Amino acid sequence: MTSLDKRVIGEQNTLAVLTYLHRFGWLTSLMLAALVWSAAKQSQAMARRTLKALTDRKLVIKRALPEGGDCYVLSAAGARWLSAQADITAKAGSALKLGNAVHRACSNWYLISRLLAGDVVWTEHEIQSGRAPLVTVAGKTPDALVETPFGLVWVEVENAWKNRAERAKVVGFCQQCLLPGSEMAELTPNAYLFRVAVVSATGEALRSMAQSLADTHARGDLSDTQAGDIELVHLPLDKSLVAGSLQQCLLSDCL
Repeated sequence: MTSLDKRVIGEQNTLAVLTYLHRFGWLTSLMLAALVWSAAKQSQAMARRTLKALTDRKLVIKRALPEGGDCYVLSAAGARWLSAQADITAKAGSALKLGNAVHRACSNWYLISRLLAGDVVWTEHEIQSGRAPLVTVAGKTPDALVETPFGLVWVEVENAWKNRAERAKVVGFCQQCLLPGSEMAELTPNAYLFRVAVVSATGEALRSMAQSLADTHARGDLSDTQAGDIELVHLPLDKSLVAGSLQQCLLSDCL
């Protein structure tokens, strides 16, 4: 490989890393390794080397996460680089509120799995920044959106146990927006709801949400068709926000 080839590949990797940081808001080095170097045997080492180089060039900033560990965000120079090189209007993440890192990490890892499967996604950061097809429907804002050939998947992330009133909001959304027949609700012009995915890092949170949905079905207030359009996803995270094996099933298969 010539020095020119290496330079081209390096700039391609720079574009990929900065674009993903623009889309997700923040990412860990392992998340970026999965996104940019998913097919490489030394993906983690490649991500670390690239991030160090980008940090030295002041295109990215390393920030500490509230629960421990580090993440990376765009710097002001990184945002300018994206504007100049890719015509992408971006903002620096130096003042970005990191919020609940476990919740965001769960959403990020789920979307990474969908991106690697070839789906189109909109991240929580893109939705909150007004860069997604929709922001709020029926009083709720999705934690992520996935576009499939069949329609949109609305993603609800449950990283901690919720009280009955909060779970009822999710149930109510499913009742209202997952139509009981063969029709699909139009969430925004020419974008129809195909499925609701409830994604959780903890088994307890997922079980309580599944129980509320199952109780609603048992009362006859959630049809079999609606139950078949609700996906339950367990995506465990360790203390370093590294994702374990994803497990999923339809609510209808658990009743």
